[in-house]
Amino acid sequence: MIKRKPIDFGADKKKVVGTCSPCINFSIFNNWCLSWMSDKLDNYEKKELELTEEKIHEIHKWTDSRFNNGSNVFPDLRTAQGFKDNFFKSRNDIEIFGLYFPETDTDWLLEEFAEGKNTKEFNYNNGDFGLRNNLSKRTEERDDINEEFLGYDFIGVECDGSFHSFYCHDITKTLIDKFTLTLNANGLFDKPERPNEIREYLNDPETGLEPVPWYIVKVKRQKDASS
Repeated sequence: MIKRKPIDFGADKKKVVGTCSPCINFSIFNNWCLSWMSDKLDNYEKKELELTEEKIHEIHKWTDSRFNNGSNVFPDLRTAQGFKDNFFKSRNDIEIFGLYFPETDTDWLLEEFAEGKNTKEFNYNNGDFGLRNNLSKRTEERDDINEEFLGYDFIGVECDGSFHSFYCHDITKTLIDKFTLTLNANGLFDKPERPNEIREYLNDPETGLEPVPWYIVKVKRQKDASS
């Protein structure tokens, strides 16, 4: 669940793009929604979301009863829509996005964060986070008239399931030139024609991105019921 905002640094400064990365846009459903997590909203964020302490408490009750670990993705559309209807029903600027992983990237993420793999150094959640749990279901993408295709993002996933975007590194022009990519009106890429080369580049330590696994994902937006 995302509220878009202008990028505030680099060559893409002031652009508004369709990434789900909380580094770039405001992730509405995040750890602050759980009462026992240390993440808190600052006054600016509270104002942007029109949140009172009473409403935050209501969100905590709703989320605590459904999730027992860090929150950044919903398990399904029904749960996401329920959250929005309960707390942000009148906010058209708060949108529900869907991430779809190709089979290659699904297999790789499930393996990279497999239970018992590298738990002390990196995978300290032992693969138990929402994004991986969702992918383990291997739910196939379907054509849905209620979804709008926004484009492809390249994301680097942390061990708690949160993730970065290529936008975090100000490399948009480099990617366009190196892989002959087309950036669309949503600030995401049309279908990448050289996915294996892109994955190799993003995951090469010499590229200088966060030292986490990077993946190619398709981004879609849930259309408003009234549209």
